[in-house]
Amino acid sequence: MISNAENFLSMKLDELSSKFNTEGVPSYKGYYADVSNNDLKEIFALIHYQLNELFTFMNHKNTPAGGHYNADESRDLIEVNRQLKLIHAALESEYPEYSFDINNYYREILNRCKTFLVPRGGTSIPEDFPEIDIIDYKAIFSILNTTTIQPPIQNLSVTKKLIGSGSYADVYKYKDPHYNCYFALKKVKKDIRSDELARFKKEYYDLKKLDSPFIIKAYHYNETNNEYTMEKADCSLEEYMNKNNNRLSFNDRRALVIQLLRAFEYIHSKELLHRDISFQNILVKIYEDESSWIKVSDFGLVKRPESKLTRTGTEIKGTINDFSDLNKVGFENYEIRHETYALAQVIYFILTGRKSKFHREENKELRNLILKAVSNKEDRFSSVKDMRDELLYKVFPSMRN
Repeated sequence: MISNAENFLSMKLDELSSKFNTEGVPSYKGYYADVSNNDLKEIFALIHYQLNELFTFMNHKNTPAGGHYNADESRDLIEVNRQLKLIHAALESEYPEYSFDINNYYREILNRCKTFLVPRGGTSIPEDFPEIDIIDYKAIFSILNTTTIQPPIQNLSVTKKLIGSGSYADVYKYKDPHYNCYFALKKVKKDIRSDELARFKKEYYDLKKLDSPFIIKAYHYNETNNEYTMEKADCSLEEYMNKNNNRLSFNDRRALVIQLLRAFEYIHSKELLHRDISFQNILVKIYEDESSWIKVSDFGLVKRPESKLTRTGTEIKGTINDFSDLNKVGFENYEIRHETYALAQVIYFILTGRKSKFHREENKELRNLILKAVSNKEDRFSSVKDMRDELLYKVFPSMRN
């Protein structure tokens, strides 16, 4: 039976083959021999070949004065870039088992070309545009989920201890004798619905592609057991603050807040909204040198652009979300000002050890910042950067980097 993913890739290959010259495609297929889907292998080879042909022609037309890139090639490069973005977005959102990344250098070239290419009359090449280094000796596309470590639990007899439980998955910890360290294992419950399983898998793929020291790391997905191995933190932020609040210095709190802000600026730069910020889903990892690092976890409710998993009428979840407004607009309409609403409460908790009674805060500037973040939606922070700037430059000037 042909899956939706296979059907999509087959249609895309037919569309691309009808638009572009495929004469040199076979010479590029060898770079993608490890890609399991034959249509995706052909797509990668076709786009790689087209980019190299178009970049080579641009190098030929480029001169010290900038040069002129012909109209047909301008249109072709615009269309290749458009198709590449469409395929990338569709696979990333709906068929994560085939999600991929593109070589950073080629991505930068494409992004720069996008700023000056025009579809009619040809394109003036900017005078400072460099000669492109053509990559014709290796792959420029890679499947994201192929670089994994062996699952530490495989073929090993270990004792698992339940350390957390959610609506559709349980989390265990165990010590792997091969790596001689602890891992966490997140496993779905037996009565999970098909849509919940889809979201669980997408949570893994979202975590797998995120690369930040302030986000919990995912390692390996076990399709047979529907479970995945991930980095283990030491405790939740709530547990950490309850234990250490009275002995945390201002610098300790400052470090944790900046880590938290950096985590969410990175998450938002990937066009993701967490939607489940809480004192329990923000974890802390404590190292031997006694340094503590924020680790954001639980991406099961993440909102991504154009995702069909975010349905109208989705049940509102999260412990410190703005239920008053979300009950009106719907959880599927969760946006950045809901995210900063919850994030501000976590910041206040780190700085003071308190979860509420913001209006009684003695520090006027801090009080004003938190009240702004949890006020009417129209007056809230519309980005983490805005919140960070006000925090660092108004509330605590000494927190500047």
